[in-house]
Amino acid sequence: MLTRLRKLLRPLRPILLPLWTPIRPYVENGIRETWRANHRRERVYRADAPIRPLTRAEYDAIAETHPYYRARWNYMAAAADEAGCLIEGGDLRSAIELGPHIQPLIVGADVMDLRTNDELVSYGQVVVHDATKVPWPIEDRRYDLFVALQVFEHLKDKQPDAFREVRRVARNAIISLPIDWVMDDPTNCHHMLSNERALSWFAPVVPDRVVVGNGGRKKRLIYVFEGLQPPA
Repeated sequence: MLTRLRKLLRPLRPILLPLWTPIRPYVENGIRETWRANHRRERVYRADAPIRPLTRAEYDAIAETHPYYRARWNYMAAAADEAGCLIEGGDLRSAIELGPHIQPLIVGADVMDLRTNDELVSYGQVVVHDATKVPWPIEDRRYDLFVALQVFEHLKDKQPDAFREVRRVARNAIISLPIDWVMDDPTNCHHMLSNERALSWFAPVVPDRVVVGNGGRKKRLIYVFEGLQPPA
């Protein structure tokens, strides 16, 4: 069947090849990343573990009632995997997440959000505060882990100030960002955010690793920081 299809399409090769070449990496990357997201090792945590990442089953249950989550498993699975490594490797016991949509990626985490969200599913403390206003109402070194997924780009021009607060209140961090998106509105905070610009928000700190959450037209990168030192 495949051989026959190739023969039928061969006369169209001069037309199809220029169209296929630019999108091929995105298609292939998407297939690979979807496979990885669906086959990540499911870690097992103690029932009394103070913090842990969401499981796939828990994520799917949320996605059933909240459409926001239905196309986001790839990058959230990658972030959960990184969080699991940090939690296991460093015996992390406390976390805070900035601006989760409905539920924090980390079960047991506190939340900081701009306003009260009646739909929020959280078993920790909720801190209502604008992250662009520093200092945050959180004591020094309060948390083992800070998480912000697709939130930092919304902090206007205050990302460097916010990241200094991340370093002050947390020892490790996971931050995902939309990279190289092309939006119809050039004033949209997602428009053409480059990796270089994102790294400038964290300077002089350099991420320990940068993980591809998902590729394609709306690529997301995950910046992982271990052993953060407080700002001078």
